[in-house]
Amino acid sequence: MLRIIAPQQVSCISTSSILECEKGEPSVSTSKDYWRFHLLRRLPFSVYQWLFGIVFIGNMIPFVWILYRFATLRELGLDCVLTAAATNFFALVAVRNEHLVNLFYGLANVVARNSPPFTRHTFLSMIHHYGGIHSGCAVAGILWYCLFLTATTCNFQNRQPVDTAIIGITWIVWLLLISMLVFAHPTLRARLHDQFEVVHRFAGWTVIGLFWTQTMLVIATFAKAEKLSFGSRLVRTQSFWLLVLITALLVYPWLRLRKRSVRIERISSHVVRFHFDYATAEPCMAVKLSHAPLRENHAFACIPAPDRGSGYSVLVSNAGDWTGNIIRNPPEKLWVREIPMRGVLWNATMFSRVVIVATGSGIGPCLGLFNGCPDLDCRIIWSTKSPEKTYGQGIIGSVLRADPSSIIVDTEKSGRPDLHKMAYTLYETTQSEAVFVISNQKLTKAVVGGLRGQGVSAYGPIWDS
Repeated sequence: MLRIIAPQQVSCISTSSILECEKGEPSVSTSKDYWRFHLLRRLPFSVYQWLFGIVFIGNMIPFVWILYRFATLRELGLDCVLTAAATNFFALVAVRNEHLVNLFYGLANVVARNSPPFTRHTFLSMIHHYGGIHSGCAVAGILWYCLFLTATTCNFQNRQPVDTAIIGITWIVWLLLISMLVFAHPTLRARLHDQFEVVHRFAGWTVIGLFWTQTMLVIATFAKAEKLSFGSRLVRTQSFWLLVLITALLVYPWLRLRKRSVRIERISSHVVRFHFDYATAEPCMAVKLSHAPLRENHAFACIPAPDRGSGYSVLVSNAGDWTGNIIRNPPEKLWVREIPMRGVLWNATMFSRVVIVATGSGIGPCLGLFNGCPDLDCRIIWSTKSPEKTYGQGIIGSVLRADPSSIIVDTEKSGRPDLHKMAYTLYETTQSEAVFVISNQKLTKAVVGGLRGQGVSAYGPIWDS
């Protein structure tokens, strides 16, 4: 049950309406889609975990078979094991490539747009949780590499022809891989995010360099044992070609790094807007910015210029050390990795009518959707502190252009609303097809999870990987 509160009562902008939910739980749909969504939500694992499991189990079947042959027949093809590890490492790098992610979302646009609601939701969830493939390949690849390490060490102890350098490099690589795996654990990653970034980046680069050295030594050893030339054995080694592809995928983004001039629009002490004129931007894209790209890169949603004009902008709020420093000392130029990548809000274009829920600076990615897709039929709920003072009339105007009946809640005056109830009520009353939530991790999971439990197609950013 909702009651309308006059805008002046909660100090929100005059053209907006504010909804305040009274006590009581939202109603639950009795449609077929509700029961399907309810069943999907009650599965023992998330979509991310299912994708992880499929990749991991797919690796473990041949892994166990090879272990069995090694235990019973003492047969273990080192070349085969190294290829299996390299295949997984290639897949985990490839699935993070910006062009491949954009391809995923493009396929989703084609396949899911005209599908039934439940099928569409399942397909979009799989596309959105592609990180499960990344982490599944990472864990499986490390296990394959552990097997290679064990076999190589055993061969060395049995005085079979193994270069001492191969043993040393293999152990160093294994230790680096384990350190990356440990820091990637969700709990440790959340607590030590900066350290995670450093370990992931520099340990990863070191591993690739050592992989090249190791691969050349292994090929030389195989060539000598098989009485082949080094070049002949090189072109026949699958792990070599996989390493070439991995290196190309890692180097390519750095070839697209450019230092670009930026025009600063200081909106408040909490928010600035960076304007770039070198290119236009498509809807729902994110670009990585930095002033020290070797050390850190930060992704920001691109906001296309209104009416498909030239240039784009990004909204930066004070949410950490880097953003706080860049707001206090705005630069004249920034390094830009010019490979934009689509985000979850792109899925909103696959529905005829949607509800967009944002809190605080989460409105930034939403502006990319509003400006880039002006014909999108959407209703907006934006909950933030002092919207006029913090974000200015320009951003509020963009929100109102997208939805003249936007619900903008000033939390400084009215307190924090129950966004779950507000979103569900607006979803029901407007007969929307989906709800998209852009907020912090805790609130996003709570609202998205609650809505899905009621049979609603709800989506938000993920923090699984």
